[in-house]
Amino acid sequence: MRKKKIREEFEAGDLNLLPIMNLICLLIPFLLMAAQFIKIGVILVETPRLSRVRSQKDKKKKQALNLSLVMTDKGFYIKSRFGSECPEGISEDAKLCFPKREGKYTDRVLKELQHHMWFLYASKYKSDEYYTSPEARHSLTLIPEPTVKYEDIVRTLDAIREIPSDARNPPVKHAIPSSGCALKYDRTHSSWGFKERGGVSVRDLACMYYRVTLALGSS
Repeated sequence: MRKKKIREEFEAGDLNLLPIMNLICLLIPFLLMAAQFIKIGVILVETPRLSRVRSQKDKKKKQALNLSLVMTDKGFYIKSRFGSECPEGISEDAKLCFPKREGKYTDRVLKELQHHMWFLYASKYKSDEYYTSPEARHSLTLIPEPTVKYEDIVRTLDAIREIPSDARNPPVKHAIPSSGCALKYDRTHSSWGFKERGGVSVRDLACMYYRVTLALGSS
């Protein structure tokens, strides 16, 4: 008797891609970590005329005061391109200009800070040679540490914005408006500007450092 050949038929099942997907997911973080070490080099070539203009701009930039106010858990540090800007009598080694009192930025500390910032603004660095533009005289960089409370940052911004009415070093030569360093909205030009008092801008009567760059997360 002739034996019949039995043909076995195999059906192909679905391909399991789960292992390879797991491997790719594991490799992605390593690829991202490696990407940060890749640096792209760019060589800029300038004409002599451009280089001359750029060098003049760099020279002005180097002459800028670059005043900065640093807020930490210990207190306030003040620095410029000349180094620490603490009041006289404070140790140069510490460079902590205004330490906290009782672990807080008290009103007294903020008042002392405001008076010293007025001294820097109106007496020590009042000459135009320290600034690249008239607006730069009103400019300051505020650098709070991540642990500084938001409300303390706002109180500091208010303190350094306005000229202290009871300033003595140097004394204020004009009456400061009760509204302080206030802005008004110009409906004609749809923009914000400073109020005027007797034909003089409030900016010149009451404003100190109103152009503040807030550098969050810096140290």
